Amino acid sequence: FSFDFAPQSENILNTLYDNNGTHAYFTIPKSKKYYMKISYTADKLHADIQEITHSLWFQFILASLLLLGVALFFTFYSLNPIRKALRLNDEFIKDILHDFNTPITSMVLNIKMFQDEKGEDAYITRLSKSIDNLLRLQNNLKSFLHNSPSQSQNVNIATLVEERLKNIENIYPDLAYIYDKQNDLIKTTNHELLMRILDNILSNAAKYNKVHGEVKVTVANETVTIADTGKGIKDISKVLQRYYKEQVRGIGLGLHIVNKLCNELNIGMSIQSQINSGTKIILNFQHLREE
Repeated sequence: FSFDFAPQSENILNTLYDNNGTHAYFTIPKSKKYYMKISYTADKLHADIQEITHSLWFQFILASLLLLGVALFFTFYSLNPIRKALRLNDEFIKDILHDFNTPITSMVLNIKMFQDEKGEDAYITRLSKSIDNLLRLQNNLKSFLHNSPSQSQNVNIATLVEERLKNIENIYPDLAYIYDKQNDLIKTTNHELLMRILDNILSNAAKYNKVHGEVKVTVANETVTIADTGKGIKDISKVLQRYYKEQVRGIGLGLHIVNKLCNELNIGMSIQSQINSGTKIILNFQHLREE
């Protein structure tokens, strides 16, 4: 502020602002000629406003960065146990895969010995197919953990679907199976990965079905629809997440692997489900090349 004296006039006492800045006038006791003038120039006012504005912005940015840092710290701190749990889960799966090798190899050798000794037998054939399923599940987990690249070839999808359905029927013979083939469906894709997709979905359809339930597979146009009459899925939004499971048994990788493989092969997948009525999974092959 600056102080000065100004001659008295009629209107000057009430003037608080003019083009030169902000002013305030006060009467001086025992003086009839002058007022005391306290002024705050426009340049000084604007400079102070700018300084205050810059100071406030600096404090705001500093506080925001501080809050962001605290938020990131607590986020990483809270996620650390989850990361450790996922890492332990992966290590556990790798150990299980390694430990599977010896008993599976032993079973394969014993089954071959039985076949050589007994010849063709329905029970031995069923055991052999079950062991093949174990090997496929093992490869399933290996590809999940190692992100193995895929190789494409012409695949008769309708024939493969029928083959995998018969395989599941041998494992779960107490269910009713319906295969509705409305057209051939031949596409260029990875045979092994597609087989894993079908085995996972068909296995779930049979495993979580009701007693004497039904599994219906339809090949129509460029889609394969697998429908069951099972328990249904409570939370479809979470069922594709890694390690999420609605059943007590298992490690929660089935549909997550299916979704991952579908994305890798460019196969569309949609899920419809109703509790106690069943689940329908639709695979769409329209984006695959046809040769």
